[in-house]
Amino acid sequence: MSCPICEKRKPNRFCPAKGETICAICCGTGREVTIDCPPDCPHLAAAHRYEDEHPRALPPETPLLDVNLPSDVIHTQQQLMAAFAFTIAKFCASQPDATDPDVLTAMQALAETYKTLRSGIYYEKPPDARLSASYTPPSPASSPK
Repeated sequence: MSCPICEKRKPNRFCPAKGETICAICCGTGREVTIDCPPDCPHLAAAHRYEDEHPRALPPETPLLDVNLPSDVIHTQQQLMAAFAFTIAKFCASQPDATDPDVLTAMQALAETYKTLRSGIYYEKPPDARLSASYTPPSPASSPK
């Protein structure tokens, strides 16, 4: 008998999401990527525990590495974060050519604008990417209330 996912290795751990036994390699590589793991999966819990105990350093070229947000910003600013995510999703849906680097470029430009604004200088730095530079957000007056 072989793993139902890769059909190569011997299955040795039960996967609650699949309802069958799969190999450890498929479990590890598919976990929360191609396998919709339930929160009570013991292998998922063990993986999260391991990640918490062994944090990896981010590469120095990681975008926005110098930006520090309070750890509770997601909870205290839920509506703002949801609106930000929705705006990105809406933009990407309307711009089929949009890529992750385009979105990242726009986010970096927004971060730079607000960093400059915090210093007391009013200066907007538009993004360099053609997609993000061509997007004009709807005016607040046209937004539904």
